[in-house]
Amino acid sequence: MADILVQDLHLSYGPVDVLKGVSLAVEPGQILALLGASGSGKTTLLRSVAGLETPRAGRIVQGSNTLYDADRRIDLAPEARGLGFVFQSYALWPHRTVNDNVAYPLRLRKLGRAEVEEKVKRALGSIGLAHLGDRFPHQLSGGQQQRVALARALVYEPKVILLDEPLSNLDAKLREEARIWLRRLITNLGLSALCVTHDQVEAMAMADRILLLDQGRIAQNGTPREVYERPTSLYVAEFMGAHNRFEGTVTALDGDRVTLDVGGRTLRGRARGPLEVGGRAVAIIRLERVSARRDPGPDRVAMTLGESLFLGDRWELVFDWEVASGGETRQLVRAFALDGLDDGVWQVELPEQDLMVFPVG
Repeated sequence: MADILVQDLHLSYGPVDVLKGVSLAVEPGQILALLGASGSGKTTLLRSVAGLETPRAGRIVQGSNTLYDADRRIDLAPEARGLGFVFQSYALWPHRTVNDNVAYPLRLRKLGRAEVEEKVKRALGSIGLAHLGDRFPHQLSGGQQQRVALARALVYEPKVILLDEPLSNLDAKLREEARIWLRRLITNLGLSALCVTHDQVEAMAMADRILLLDQGRIAQNGTPREVYERPTSLYVAEFMGAHNRFEGTVTALDGDRVTLDVGGRTLRGRARGPLEVGGRAVAIIRLERVSARRDPGPDRVAMTLGESLFLGDRWELVFDWEVASGGETRQLVRAFALDGLDDGVWQVELPEQDLMVFPVG
């Protein structure tokens, strides 16, 4: 039985449909990331599960407990749903200590003083902040405030925790550390989590599954590796990862093998959708799948190295590719490499099995 089950959820703001029949399941012990561009509906979906937004149709169930059912007119209040929620802004009371902030949900539930103190101590201990209970939020770093917000959501021991961009207020270095720490905490406590993020790297690092939304609909639901390596549409392929894009015309098909004319140059790839000879198509290849060689060979195209950008752990290489006669049209082709290269003409390899070709439209 899923810890959270959402079935055919619809939600509108006036004439604007924000969620258009979304369904998902968060299995016990699973972290599901809601990923998508701004306006895709991911935060609205999370708030609907929390009870902070009211859909117009659909059903939301936690275990055997129905939280929302449009047909049966069930709509439990947020405080009756028993879900932990961490807001993007953390929403800590500035005039209350860490202990008081974390204790607040327990006092709302009218627990005894001794029980409140014990649970607060345990919650702060689980995040390594038991020694800061007497401080106020302004006396804490951003990372510490984030942990306090998490402790407040965990203190009454919910089975499911909802996270709305929980790491967005942290700097880049701290975010890398926090996503590891946060995943371990959720896993070690045996929780299930539904987490909103716009950061695809964060989603892939933290989540067991990713649900990618596009304008209120599910674009793809799968493991991080499935969504990254086997995108089911051009939208998913372009949203995930750094990539090169080539537009062209299909000149030949042999099973899933595709020959594509791009501005008078030939590329070969693998079909990721129904294609036809003479039809327009878009080819996508990840930057880490592109490499530069000295000698000509299969799937290699002569290009001129324009820039070598040092990124610390790797280089980004930028090639100029002449894709029309007379040098009238050029396309930038990017690649990642462990070392920089000398200027000049290189044979850039675009492996057929890594070039994903999608139909246009």
